[in-house]
Amino acid sequence: MSDAAKVISIALAEVGYREKATNASLDLATANAGTGNWTKYARDLWNAGYYNGNKNGYAWCDVFVDWCFYKAFGKTEGQLVECQSGTLGAACPYSAGYYKAQGRYDRTPRAGDQVFFQQNGALVHTGIVAEVTSARIVTVEGNSSNMVKKNTYARTSGAIAGYGHPLYTAGTAAAVPKEKYGGEMTVKVNELKEGCVGAQVKTVQRVCYARGILDGAGRQIAVDGEFGSATRQAVVKLQKQLFPADSAKWDGVVGPETWRATLAALW
Repeated sequence: MSDAAKVISIALAEVGYREKATNASLDLATANAGTGNWTKYARDLWNAGYYNGNKNGYAWCDVFVDWCFYKAFGKTEGQLVECQSGTLGAACPYSAGYYKAQGRYDRTPRAGDQVFFQQNGALVHTGIVAEVTSARIVTVEGNSSNMVKKNTYARTSGAIAGYGHPLYTAGTAAAVPKEKYGGEMTVKVNELKEGCVGAQVKTVQRVCYARGILDGAGRQIAVDGEFGSATRQAVVKLQKQLFPADSAKWDGVVGPETWRATLAALW
């Protein structure tokens, strides 16, 4: 099963789940149904340390999407795959912004994408693309009529703002495990050091961010694709985590050994 198919399967299994009137019976699909915006999805992500606060009791369409990725990959890799480089992934504008920052947002749907809907120019709703044809998309959406629901739209619908394309092979700069993907693939990576820029720098920055690594000033690492002094300091801290007994590798340069250890830590 591909990564996209795994996320879709998890989402489809939740169809019919109803939001709860109160913070009770969260694990039961239809019990305590109401309009209180209480769900197991927000509870589970809060317990896992997502976001900048507890989102239970709030609109939960984006929370549902994040939960599907969390269930598929776990917190660290799930957020990497979803391009989330900050704590504001529970709101549609921020989630779309994370994809845009990685150059992974456009109007062409693929199965497994995160679809964003608009109203009066504002992003107001989201879901997971389950199927794509030449004319239509089928989605799975949380908080659709207060439940998880399958919906169908024309690809030309003006309600669709765009699609975020997850990094389903995020970090595959080395052999991808056969047991996960059914085969191996190799992608070229470059040595990264201060002064480098580009998507591979962002990959390393996302890993540092996801591992809670701060720069020398105690700030969260920016995922901007620019390998400056702050990123070098964060890489040194990453190398200390990856190679605690080998200080010779704490050089702030992402070479072959650092790449291999970094990518191995994702699986």
